[in-house]
Amino acid sequence: MKMISDLLITALFTVFIQNLVLSSGLGMSEAIRVSTRPGTFGRFALMISGFSVVTSVICSLINTVSGFASLPFAGKAAVYAGVLAGVYIIAALIMKIVFRASDKLLGTFGIAALNTLVFAVPFINESAAYSFADAIGSGIGAGIAFVLAAALISKGSEALERNESIPEAFRGTPSMLIYVGLLSLAFAGFADSTLFA
Repeated sequence: MKMISDLLITALFTVFIQNLVLSSGLGMSEAIRVSTRPGTFGRFALMISGFSVVTSVICSLINTVSGFASLPFAGKAAVYAGVLAGVYIIAALIMKIVFRASDKLLGTFGIAALNTLVFAVPFINESAAYSFADAIGSGIGAGIAFVLAAALISKGSEALERNESIPEAFRGTPSMLIYVGLLSLAFAGFADSTLFA
């Protein structure tokens, strides 16, 4: 029961307090791109969650290997990148051979796998000394955080498009960047980030 509660608490923390998309900008470009197509939120978030959970679990097991903690940052990054690339290759082969996935779906699969959000989760798990259950919760929370960010960006862009008061020079991308910046400031405040240290 403790494992399930740890998993849920970490997932909720990752979504609402440490929303990596909005407070750190990880995966933000994909969240903005996906926000224009609300029908793809779920599929993309499921892929991100899947890759985050699998890489988190494998990397948390690797973190227990003696001597791994003494590796420099670049060494850890190379190991985590290798794990992520291996997980992607195996998953893509399974999708292509077993499920006969289309090339378009495999392209989306690759974008989800090689997202900066997915790559950052093992680093965060290691720096926070997350347990095995926490690592799973962190991976699930990363996918849900992505959906939350994309949904907020989608609703905001709809409101910005309807707003006639926005000057012509600020319509489109400039207003979207200002809106995303304000959202990010709000989540950085939740995360108690030091902005001007």
